[in-house]
Amino acid sequence: MEKITIKELIEFRKKGSEKTKRNFALKLKTRKAKVKDSEDKTGGNYWSISNSSIYNTFKRGKDEFYDEKIDEVTDKYSKTTSLKDKTMYERNLDILRSFKEFDILSLRPDNIINFETVEKTSKILTLQHLPIYINPNLVFLFEENGIETIGGIILVPQLNGFTKSELGLFCEILYKFLFEKYSGEYTISQHYCIAIDTYNASSITFLEMINSRMPSILNTTLLEIKSL
Repeated sequence: MEKITIKELIEFRKKGSEKTKRNFALKLKTRKAKVKDSEDKTGGNYWSISNSSIYNTFKRGKDEFYDEKIDEVTDKYSKTTSLKDKTMYERNLDILRSFKEFDILSLRPDNIINFETVEKTSKILTLQHLPIYINPNLVFLFEENGIETIGGIILVPQLNGFTKSELGLFCEILYKFLFEKYSGEYTISQHYCIAIDTYNASSITFLEMINSRMPSILNTTLLEIKSL
């Protein structure tokens, strides 16, 4: 079975009728595996301009990447005659300007020891016997109260962004990924397991999900796909 992306889980939930849901679930369960990562084909390059600056800011712990990138993209915007490219540049500029005001460094632990390499073959998580694909942007090892702890972030760009429950879906799967891959050796942080909606400049942590008692939509979605 071809891996299922988190965006596809969200797309399934938005199907209006039982028939369209059944057809979509059947497609997910019967399509053949592709050579190229399906998640990488859902517009990743489109948002790479803004994603790269957000990524670098978090990883390096320095808020110094937005202004340079804004100047660079503004220059490209002014020089292109392609309406498609202008729209792409404008949307990425909107995100970059939003993140100048969004304190992403407040989501970052100060004492990061190392950034972990996530192998391509490790990005499949089996949930309810379904292969779910997750691509964390950063997985990091840090010390908390003298204990080596693992955290991670996933940046999820999409036009118009996500609802809080949809963003929570990314966060919950990220936590399950971290727990499965690293809990044998490290403590997994609920506070520093973070999903970030770059379009809306909003975030949620797994700890916030627990404290707010946000209803999980993960198992109900997976079980519904399995049953159709």
